[in-house]
Amino acid sequence: MKISVLLPAYNAARYLPETLNSLASQTFRDFEIVFVDDCSTDNTLAIMQDNAARFPAVQIIHNEANQKLSRTLNIGLRRCQGEYIFRIDADDLLAPDGLEKMLKTLERNPQASGVVCDRLHIDADSKPKRISLTLTEDYYLKKNILFRTAFGGQPCLIRRDIWFAAGLFNEDLRFLEDYEMGLKMTRHIHIVGVPERLYFYREYEGNMTSQSRQDKTPQTRAHIQNLKNTLFTPADYSNDWEQVKRHKDLLFDYAVERHKKYANTILRCALHLAALGRRSDALAEIKKAEYLAPQLNYSAFALLLKLGFKNLDKFRINMNCWFNYAYDDHNVIAVSSGGGEKRR
Repeated sequence: MKISVLLPAYNAARYLPETLNSLASQTFRDFEIVFVDDCSTDNTLAIMQDNAARFPAVQIIHNEANQKLSRTLNIGLRRCQGEYIFRIDADDLLAPDGLEKMLKTLERNPQASGVVCDRLHIDADSKPKRISLTLTEDYYLKKNILFRTAFGGQPCLIRRDIWFAAGLFNEDLRFLEDYEMGLKMTRHIHIVGVPERLYFYREYEGNMTSQSRQDKTPQTRAHIQNLKNTLFTPADYSNDWEQVKRHKDLLFDYAVERHKKYANTILRCALHLAALGRRSDALAEIKKAEYLAPQLNYSAFALLLKLGFKNLDKFRINMNCWFNYAYDDHNVIAVSSGGGEKRR
């Protein structure tokens, strides 16, 4: 078995049929579905059972008691038989050629053990909202994971042994479990990106994404910061000039926006170094961000650093509108309901 598609579900009856349709339409067929129902109270389990014959191979696991997401994911990971594992949530969708394109990317990059793609965010009615762009190479993705969930959750196709080398998901975490997993993977994985929208990520009131914005606790954030302090040194927040220059020469869709994404990652590195009291190192990083995305006014940050600025949160409050424009690189492409795209 080449790929295991890990599909955790809890009370997912509303969207699960659409998710299963997208998986049944895959052009690549050497995969299994590892479905873990976390003691749903609706007909989620019955929907999966009714659709099982549509897939090359299926494992259906039913938790007798609700185990929450992290433990449910680990239950599924231990049952996966494929060389690679792809996680999809029960309300999301995958492009028909999603598995095929990600696997071909890995075959073209034999040193790679994982691949991530762009995400198209959709609403409750499957209408497009915006696009989240990925960076495309291991060096840049590992810089981005310092501040964002660049890999470790969805949409990633990752070699099975990497999950176990990283220690699986932390079952004590209710939120940010995918971010923590990505951080733990950095020492084991070589990751590449596919600059194509292959994964459709659903956002609607009441799903895990909207809840997590409100429920992430200070304790969880402190745990993540402690893990970062353990895994990374100040040197990890410095970006190599040759890699910065190389990124500017890379050719891909939405090149300007991806340059902005990496430039803002460099900016975050600078602000982190400034908070550590490494002002000269921080100013050196600002120059790299300016080189990569000169259209953004990074000189304002350089001035503040020279004046002794350290507190990122206070700056965000004082310059909220401009800061959000320059600093928001998570969803950089707005998509109208008619399908058109508006670059910001």
